[in-house]
Amino acid sequence: MARVAVVGAGLAGLCSALALADFGHDVTVLESGPAPGGQLAYGPQPFTLPAVLRDLFRKTGRPLERELDVVPVDPAARWVFADGSEVTVPNASPSGARRALDQAFGAGAGAQWDAVVAHGDRSWRELRPLVLGHAGAKPAPPGGTLRDVAASLREPRLRAVLESYATRYGADPATAPAALTVLPYLEQTFGVWTADLGRLVDVLAGRAAERGAAFRYDEPVVGPALDGKRVVGVTLTSGETADADAVVWTAPPGRLADDRRGVFSRVRARTARPEPPADMADVDVDVDVIVIPRAGRPAAPTAPSATPSVRFPAGSGPATITYDTPEGRVRRVAPDAAHGAAAGRVTAIFRRPANVTRVRGLYLAGAGAHPGPGIPLVAQSAAIVADHIGRA
Repeated sequence: MARVAVVGAGLAGLCSALALADFGHDVTVLESGPAPGGQLAYGPQPFTLPAVLRDLFRKTGRPLERELDVVPVDPAARWVFADGSEVTVPNASPSGARRALDQAFGAGAGAQWDAVVAHGDRSWRELRPLVLGHAGAKPAPPGGTLRDVAASLREPRLRAVLESYATRYGADPATAPAALTVLPYLEQTFGVWTADLGRLVDVLAGRAAERGAAFRYDEPVVGPALDGKRVVGVTLTSGETADADAVVWTAPPGRLADDRRGVFSRVRARTARPEPPADMADVDVDVDVIVIPRAGRPAAPTAPSATPSVRFPAGSGPATITYDTPEGRVRRVAPDAAHGAAAGRVTAIFRRPANVTRVRGLYLAGAGAHPGPGIPLVAQSAAIVADHIGRA
């Protein structure tokens, strides 16, 4: 049995704590805030690949669907353009998406988008072993940029939609990898889903506690405590050192000293950007969430729609993602810090630091680590770390 300190009680921290406690380790979660959840408390967060969460629940107790409702988001999205045109994109329906695009933009538009999805299919086959943390998996060689793929689309509004998959991750479409086409592919192939995220937090925290994990709230962590190149615990802001044989760091990697991040520190030094707070860095959502009341109506805490409205401005500016409510809109402006910092000018989703660091016993999970942001990828980062630490 190893003593494991998990820094942060967002999604990555909760998934890590549950998996490691289920493996029989002595797990302590240190959270700077008063409660678990991190960014899961902020508005609707539709996601793909629910199988990642299903796998964790299946391995640690009752199946996911017996704990909370995971339901498809339909329609998957609304694309709203500056010229007044709109497209309602059905969920997980290639034929439905093709019809919607042909109706909105003219015959042949759906076939253009099908080519994007087919590109994403090929890219996913190459990337899947790397994303899932398979031993020996290596990044695929560069295959051009996302703008290269967009340039093949005759419909300019489709080019804007495709390039938004880069800008929402804080990247430049001119330098972001073409493999970002995996994102629309995953949405269209595996569907877009939603769940009661408050309930998800309660279940994960409760199940981890049942398996012996301890939670310490209002405990900000300065960083890992080291003995040479080996982690021996974490240092709290109080000056106390909480001893540990392994540390799972789910806050932004930029908060670690350079010598704990290896090569990533050199990349990071060239592209330093502000990081979100440690307890709000785990999942794919902007922390700038506001309600915009409609004229004559006061703002009220009505649950917003799970369907995002992606609003494209005139010109080449980044899209704005909103979630409509009867009173107004819950707005998230893409990009940037919500997904962590990109390494160089290439999108962060393929250039995040590895889950296993050069410091023995120090592991990285969360949106700032491999494989990237979003509920399924954050949960997958925790699964990769748990598998590396192994059973007690």
